Amino acid sequence: MNYYIVTEEVFETLTKSNIDFMLKSIDKSKRIVITSDTVSNNVNSFINGAALSEYTLTNTSDWVGDGGGVPESVFEDIEYIPELDD
Repeated sequence: MNYYIVTEEVFETLTKSNIDFMLKSIDKSKRIVITSDTVSNNVNSFINGAALSEYTLTNTSDWVGDGGGVPESVFEDIEYIPELDD
């Protein structure tokens, strides 16, 4: 799997069936995406889920806003379902 932060515009171009996890930023301008695809025009890329989780812990205002981050276990526990995306 590949771990990225992408803009909303880039997200719209991705193959939704290849996405395992997605989380919108608080301001909805960026998304955390875990996908089998390679995304070259990303904002950030991470070597694994632990690195991505660590990033959210140090940049909480973008993702959670409560002083916490996104635990790595969330990436495995929540399945992205394109039909539920708003």
